[in-house]
Amino acid sequence: MNFDKNKTDFSTDAHKWIWDTGIHVMPLETTLPQEVKDKLSQYMIKSCEQLQKFFLHILSDLYENPEVYEPFPFGRLGIQSKYIMPFADFGSVGDAGEDSLSINRLVFEKMFLKQLKSKAYHKDRKNTISAEHRRNLLERTGLKIAYNGDNVILTNELYPNMFYAMCAMSQIALREKGSGDNSFTYCDFRQLCKEYKYDKYENALIFLNETDKEIARKLDVIATKFQLSRSIKSGHCPGYCVIYKYKQNEILTINSLNGDLRILIRFHYNEKNSAPIYQLFDKVENDSEDLKKFIYRQLLRCCRCYDGCTGYANMGWPMQIFGKTNRMCIYKDRMGISMPIRASGGSAAHTGKYFAKLDDTPLLEKTLFYAKSLMDETI
Repeated sequence: MNFDKNKTDFSTDAHKWIWDTGIHVMPLETTLPQEVKDKLSQYMIKSCEQLQKFFLHILSDLYENPEVYEPFPFGRLGIQSKYIMPFADFGSVGDAGEDSLSINRLVFEKMFLKQLKSKAYHKDRKNTISAEHRRNLLERTGLKIAYNGDNVILTNELYPNMFYAMCAMSQIALREKGSGDNSFTYCDFRQLCKEYKYDKYENALIFLNETDKEIARKLDVIATKFQLSRSIKSGHCPGYCVIYKYKQNEILTINSLNGDLRILIRFHYNEKNSAPIYQLFDKVENDSEDLKKFIYRQLLRCCRCYDGCTGYANMGWPMQIFGKTNRMCIYKDRMGISMPIRASGGSAAHTGKYFAKLDDTPLLEKTLFYAKSLMDETI
């Protein structure tokens, strides 16, 4: 099936989770640009193409026949960990041939048992599936499991040449903790090319719609004007994170998460010397009513996100901002403004939140200017 990024209506949460995974599997023209193909062998290119189609086949079958896969995993990470990442496990211990994967029988059976006992299949941690059901699910993907002496041989009648890429990408998943799982799931074959440079700004925007791309481009121009240094991290959440630093401290972050734009501008402050942060809000209050409302509405307040906060009777740091008491996070790098992402599919979870618009660019620039000025006074 075609995973349409513009789809907003889903009959169940499960369909939404599957769709959210499917829209981020990279198209071949993105994940195998010519500069990457030039560095790979023909058999590896063919293997990558088949592995990408294999994952889309799995997700399409999940979407069209979710009842077959019950008990169903919880959330996008459940989809990823239970239906895609097991193949990274196989690839990490197997020897790939042109049309098969050979795994030591004892290693395979131990890994297979571990996958059966994994509790991420469902939010009910007591839920699991039988070995027979697991084998049936694997066979729906075209995968065949055959025993040959001390080895188990995996083949796939639909995608026979996918195993070279599976093994190569599984090593990336092992090497890059956290982001490596996303690189495997979303078929970021560019990671197979050591010469490929991720620090190309347009590469960080590939999951965004045109409006969000334009906002991100304008912010990059502003950041350049303010002489901020830029770096790009790949494979997160899924998406890309563009980090801008000033005086070696993060001041602006642009995330392309789940196909949406998130902007974070940080106010660096010191609890022991609160004068500069209060002076910042005085300047904002005297600047314009629009800027004052914009910053106050987007301020990051204490949300009890760290276990370390649980020992405090009153969470967060109380601050008087524009005449109102706010409890700010006790961690200095959490204070600032945040433009949240929209939940995939237009979930009501973000109802009432204010998302970034093109018209906000001047307000974002002014906010960044004040954040930079604050850092000059505190660092």
